[in-house]
Amino acid sequence: MSPGKIDDPVEASFEAWPEETENLGRKCGELALTFEGFSFTPAAVAKILRDQFATPKRVARIEYLLNGVRLGFQYAISQAATDRERLKEIEEKLKSAHFSEAVSIACEEAVRATNHKKIDRLRSVLVGSLGTSAWGAGNEDVAAMIRDIAQLAERDIDVLGVLNSVHSSAIAHAPNLNNSDSFSRETPALKRAVAKSGIHPDDFLSTCERLRGFGLAAEVLRNTSHMGPEDFCYRPTRRGLVLLDYLKSFPGVSGE
Repeated sequence: MSPGKIDDPVEASFEAWPEETENLGRKCGELALTFEGFSFTPAAVAKILRDQFATPKRVARIEYLLNGVRLGFQYAISQAATDRERLKEIEEKLKSAHFSEAVSIACEEAVRATNHKKIDRLRSVLVGSLGTSAWGAGNEDVAAMIRDIAQLAERDIDVLGVLNSVHSSAIAHAPNLNNSDSFSRETPALKRAVAKSGIHPDDFLSTCERLRGFGLAAEVLRNTSHMGPEDFCYRPTRRGLVLLDYLKSFPGVSGE
């Protein structure tokens, strides 16, 4: 089975990022004036523009993304090699308009990515969406998740992983995630995990709030039996758990 045609989204991405290489000299001169007095030379600005925005660099980042996606396709297909229904499901997803949109957006975000680890996570979400997650409904907006993962920082991912680890038992025993007591009971464990992480509690709290803004974490209802006046407790949402499943979709792609 062919993993489907994914060239069209790439072409769309190229069209969205017209060539500007010939303008780099003029642009770096303008930016050098902006940073005059900070010893930020035109050469340094030119290097930033070349590395991030010159067309060959854009193409290289998209190629890196798609090469990883192809490897992911091969892995997903090999895992389902004896399951006709599963292979059919993968093929249908690959041919869907939703997946095509997700690939296109992933290419756009890859162009803007500043390191390979971010691109690794984009491809992990793409590949992971071909599989199944116990927390997914099967109709996840993968394109929106790609947009979100592109905006998440290293700490965001780390903190989401801590919440998942701390609450793993509660999640297993309350798969609907609707038993606040099960989660608030883990507040002492969360405090220990925060201390072990080396992240200041206030920074951990602000990161949880950031994750909540992306719909990836939720604040646990306060329970004075388990929580002190200054304690806080958050848990992953179903969407957050889907994302974590996607990020570990297959070996060597998660970027973890």
